[in-house]
Amino acid sequence: MKKNAALLLLYGLLVCLIPLSSTVNASRLTFYEIEVDHLRDWELVYKHSDSLALKKFPGETIDPTRVKRGGVSGEYIVYRAKGYLRSFSVYAYYQPEAKNAYDHPVFYISGDGTTYKKVVPDIHEEDGQLIGVTYESRKFPAGTKYVKIAYQGRSVAKSPTIGKVVLNGPSRVDASVSSGTVPYGRMVMLNKAEKGETVYYTTDGSDPRTSQTRKHYGSPIAVVNSLLLRVTSVNHSGTGQSAASGVSTYRYEPAPKSAAPAGMIDPLDNFKRLASRSNLYVAKDQPGYFDNDKGRFARTTAAPGSMIYRTDYDIASVTVYSSFFDGIPIEELRFFVSPDGKQYKQVTAAANPVGYSVGNWQQYAYEAAALPEHSRYLKIVLLGSSKAWSPQVSKVVINQNTASVKLASSRSDDAVTAALTSATKGARIYYRLNKGPDFLLYSKPLLLKGYNALEAYAVRDGLVPSPIRNYTINAGKEIQVDRFGQMKAASFAGKVTSEKELAGDAGADASYYGSLKPPSGRDRYGGLAGSAKSYGLAAKGYFAIQRMGSRKVMTTPDGNLYFSLAVNGVSAHETFTRIAGREQKFESVLPYQGANKSAYIGKDNYSFYIANKFRKTGIFPTEHAIYSEAVTRLPKWGFNGVGNYSPEKYGEEGKLPYVRMLPLSSMEWAKLEGISIFDIFAPNAAAKIDKAFANALAPHKNDKMLIGYFIDNEYDFHKFYTNVPKLKASKAAIKGKLVQRLQQKYGTIGAFNASWKTTFKSFGDMKEAVLPLSTSASWRDMEQFFDYYLDTFFGTVYRAYRKYDPNHLLLGDRWITTTFHDEKIRSALAKAEGKYTDVISINYYTYKLEADLLKEVYEKSGGKPILFSEFGYGTGEQGLAPLLPNSAANQFQRGMRYRNYVEGAAVMPYVVGAHLFNYVDQAGLGRYWQGEWGERYNSGLVNVADRPYKEYVKAIMDTNYDIYKVMLGQRQKFYYDFKK
Repeated sequence: MKKNAALLLLYGLLVCLIPLSSTVNASRLTFYEIEVDHLRDWELVYKHSDSLALKKFPGETIDPTRVKRGGVSGEYIVYRAKGYLRSFSVYAYYQPEAKNAYDHPVFYISGDGTTYKKVVPDIHEEDGQLIGVTYESRKFPAGTKYVKIAYQGRSVAKSPTIGKVVLNGPSRVDASVSSGTVPYGRMVMLNKAEKGETVYYTTDGSDPRTSQTRKHYGSPIAVVNSLLLRVTSVNHSGTGQSAASGVSTYRYEPAPKSAAPAGMIDPLDNFKRLASRSNLYVAKDQPGYFDNDKGRFARTTAAPGSMIYRTDYDIASVTVYSSFFDGIPIEELRFFVSPDGKQYKQVTAAANPVGYSVGNWQQYAYEAAALPEHSRYLKIVLLGSSKAWSPQVSKVVINQNTASVKLASSRSDDAVTAALTSATKGARIYYRLNKGPDFLLYSKPLLLKGYNALEAYAVRDGLVPSPIRNYTINAGKEIQVDRFGQMKAASFAGKVTSEKELAGDAGADASYYGSLKPPSGRDRYGGLAGSAKSYGLAAKGYFAIQRMGSRKVMTTPDGNLYFSLAVNGVSAHETFTRIAGREQKFESVLPYQGANKSAYIGKDNYSFYIANKFRKTGIFPTEHAIYSEAVTRLPKWGFNGVGNYSPEKYGEEGKLPYVRMLPLSSMEWAKLEGISIFDIFAPNAAAKIDKAFANALAPHKNDKMLIGYFIDNEYDFHKFYTNVPKLKASKAAIKGKLVQRLQQKYGTIGAFNASWKTTFKSFGDMKEAVLPLSTSASWRDMEQFFDYYLDTFFGTVYRAYRKYDPNHLLLGDRWITTTFHDEKIRSALAKAEGKYTDVISINYYTYKLEADLLKEVYEKSGGKPILFSEFGYGTGEQGLAPLLPNSAANQFQRGMRYRNYVEGAAVMPYVVGAHLFNYVDQAGLGRYWQGEWGERYNSGLVNVADRPYKEYVKAIMDTNYDIYKVMLGQRQKFYYDFKK
């Protein structure tokens, strides 16, 4: 492209950069290192023809030293990259008389410096007193390290002088629109060549590489007036080297230049256009967060701020651009209009995120149209009780705004038809698909296939272009989850089909939950009121285990009978699913920007449940809001506690009894490869546990709502015999302890080998080796070591626990059902935990309660009661997994399973509670931390749309409300015969 040579000479081609230090070991650099050779000497040149010379050009500010050829045939320059080579830029100069008769150099690349391949570069030419030519080429094959610049012919006059060579630098920036006359409001995109390059531009004619007025390019630039764009890109390498590209210049004239209607555009650089204001100042710092805006209105204090406009014309529409810091709660702007400045009426403005977030700042556009007749005053109120500096308002447009683009879509079997409209009559609409290089003029509905990211804006001549709206449209055949998080292929009663339907749930919820009343006759903890006196139970001040007649029971701090009916996972955590890498499987998700980030964990994991709560209420719920809402619902369904994997910190609010988990699972130093158990023999394990317990337990030891602590969850004790002998002592202290114990028992390696039928030369050789269990003696030795391990582990935990918390129950370690069904492991665990825990907890998923096995655990533990710390049932009706296959065909049967399980547990004289898994269904394509194959169970009391399973919950209530009657034999236990 042609450039003005005078500008070239005035502004230069590159900022001066310090080359990579010669102390760096080049042989170890395997990345793309930026190298800039100003050719002041030959130091950075790998080799060159002896006939070439470096010539100084006195008075030149651009490349004052250049390579001049000697006129010998075959002259060349070779560069060898310090790392690998992916691009080069060569800056050269020709005499004007050589125009149209150049001997352009020829360029070659090589991986070994021996075999070269010719490449044809892009050529950028500058006219003027000197003809500047830049040769650029990029995207070389992997392993490329050399570039050779070969002169053609022998003519010195027709050959260039070379002033600068840049390896692995950025390329020039291309504008999406060619210079010239363009339609009014056309957006220009500045497209960089490589990821990681930063684009800067100016509009005042200055050099964007060095100018104090340069702007960081982050969003398209609208042509509404004469526009001069000067553009460069900058790249950085891992060692801190950087380089700027040459400057590209573009000039635009908009047409037609129509007159704007009566109105105003206030850039908010000062207060001159306001009739009045309060608690506001003009913020000018950090313009990079606000799309280069150096003047915005912000509040002086966290109190409300206001700005009032008075006009001589009716205000029909308004668009206000405001940026919010999304790391704090967002409070929306409020808008009011008045005919006289005395009586104001609040009006609704639709808010949508626009542009791209920078440093947690997200811009929103508020749009209000069809304002009341004769509105001559506009008041805008800024709110935000958390911080005074958020929000910041950057532009107000009155009557001269184009309404933003709205999307309507319809789906066929293999495509989506997307129709774009703007409420502004006569507006042109432009759209960009899938981050393409330019916006295209919209003329008819788009027929889309596959997964699409759509950006669109509208503009009418003379008006301000609308905000750019972002949409995602999945027109692919791989969609498995609809936009509400429901499985697309599933058909079921209550499936949400529209946003309007979901919003209507707010009223339905209020009516439903308002109609429910918690069961009567309960104390403040959910225990049976008055039962302490009736059954001679003592008030221990905390939850406790006591004997009541022939059975063990749990009691509240007041001494009343308490059967623990808690719900696990009172949180939205398991509703998050991984989106990244499988976007085509989801119909649509809210874009990751602004307040929508509340529906994400990181950028990759999304909760349809959180998004649906927003659609229902207009507010993104916090973790605390979800918990607080749940603990008002649970008692109405008859539950009296919050179970494990719920946010423990909110249990301190005293709404419902709750449990905590000891901090053992976070101790990475005690984890083993291939088996989930705690390595209690790790160095200083007891001291580390003591320190952790001091920090975690002491603050809560007087909390009366706290039932107690679980030790951990679902240890792999059933793998102990097979996995522990395979460990290496260098990585697992437990293996070293095993070898030590065997040495102490057998004394000599010969005696050990005879007993285990092995051929080890020493006990030392056993530490890193696999110990085979092939004899009866070897199994007996492992049984003894397992008993020793369990006693050491539970004993250490118990002593530290009671040191820092003498008040609360130690609730066991939540056996996995596999462990419970292993007779040998079950027996050893029951005996060990019987010595140290108050309760034995089992995550017990079953079709039928196994009374004989449960009684065995109770007896072998010495009479320690059992808590079912997890159980549940689900169905496949909504396309989710059913927890236990074939356990329930529908929500009615799911309720019957619950009733059989809980009432069967309540009549067992050694069971003190049953904790249901869980509050909300898991994500349809799996909970996020487990990736592609994460759990996806119909486990919740409510589904992804926050709709309760009313038939299921009704059955739960029938049992929960009568739990103490069943427990005390005042009502026969319920039983539903599934065989019938």
